[in-house]
Amino acid sequence: MLNVLFVITLALGLFALIGWGVRTLPAERWQMLAAVPLSKSPDGSWRGLNLTFYGFFSATGTTFGFGVMLLLAASVGIPAIVSFALVLFILLACVPASRIIASIVERKSNTFTVAGAAFVAALVLPPLALVAGHFAPRLLGRDLPVLPLFSAAAIAYVLGESIGRLACLSFGCCYGMPLRDAHPAIARLFQKHNLIIHGSTKKAAYASGLAGEPLIPVQAITSTVFAISGLAGVAFFLAEDYRVAALVPVITSWTWRACSEWLRVDYRGKSRISAYQIMAIVSAIYLSIFLFLMPGEAPLAPHLGAAFAQVSSTAVILLLQACWFLLFLYYGRSRVTASTVAFHIVPDRL
Repeated sequence: MLNVLFVITLALGLFALIGWGVRTLPAERWQMLAAVPLSKSPDGSWRGLNLTFYGFFSATGTTFGFGVMLLLAASVGIPAIVSFALVLFILLACVPASRIIASIVERKSNTFTVAGAAFVAALVLPPLALVAGHFAPRLLGRDLPVLPLFSAAAIAYVLGESIGRLACLSFGCCYGMPLRDAHPAIARLFQKHNLIIHGSTKKAAYASGLAGEPLIPVQAITSTVFAISGLAGVAFFLAEDYRVAALVPVITSWTWRACSEWLRVDYRGKSRISAYQIMAIVSAIYLSIFLFLMPGEAPLAPHLGAAFAQVSSTAVILLLQACWFLLFLYYGRSRVTASTVAFHIVPDRL
C-alpha cells in the first residue's frame, strides 16, 4: 500500500508542478529571481548580478533527483554514504562538462548543456557502479546490490530532469521551431498547445528573434516524457524488477532526446545530425548493453518505510541543502544578462 501511495503522490506532485511551469514560466516575469547589487555607478545606481529561475529549477531538479536516488537505494539496504559518494563523483565529472561541451558544440563559453552533462554521467555511471560493487565487501563488510543501485540512479536522472527542464521554460532556451516553419501535420498538432516565450532577455528572443512566436513546446514535452518514464521506473523498482526499472527511463529518455533535436531550432552545431543526437544514440546503446550484460541480483524487496527514516535524517537533509545551494550558485548566476539597481525612500511611509 505504501508503494502505491508513494507512486501516486509522486505523480500528482510532478504533473502539478509541470502543468504550473508550462503555463507560468515562459512569461517575462519568471526569468530573474533576484538582482544582487555589486558596485555603485556614478549616477547612484548599482550594477547588479542577476540570479535566475534557471538556476533555481536546475538546482531543485538535480537535488530532487539525488533525493529520489537516496530513497530508492536506501529501500534496498544501500547505505547513504555509498549513494553520496557515487553522486559526488558524477557531479565532479558532469558539472564542468555542462560548460565544456557547450563551448565545444555551440561555440559559447557562457552557456550550459544538460545533454552534454547527462552524456558524461551516462559514460561514468556504469564503471563507477561496478567499482563500488567490487570494493563494497572490503569497505562495508557486505555485498552491494549493483543493479538496484544503477536502477535508482537511472530513475533519479529522468525524474530530476523532468523538473530541471522547467529551467529552460524560464530562460527561454532549448526551444522548439516556430509553427510557421514546422511540417503542416506537426503545426496542426500543436496549433492549440504551443509555447509562446515573452521577454527580450530570453534566449529564444536574443538568439533567434522568436519572442511572442508560437513554438513547438519541446521543453514541456521533455518534462512530461521524462516524468512518465521515471514514474514507470519507480513502479518497476518497487515491484523488484530492477533491470526493467532502469531500461525504461534509459531507452525512453535518450531516444526522446535524439528525436527531439529535429523539433528544435536553437543552435546545435552545423552538422545535419547534431553532436547531441550522436551522444544520445551512443548513451542509449551503451547503457542498454550494460544493463543486458549485468548479472541479476538475488531477490531483494524494497522497504520504503525504512528508507524514509534514513533519508529524513538531519545529516542527509543538510547535505541535500548544501548540494542545492552550491548548484544554484553555479547555474543561477547569469552570465549573459546584467541589471541596474536603484534604491529610494518612500516618503509616505516614514
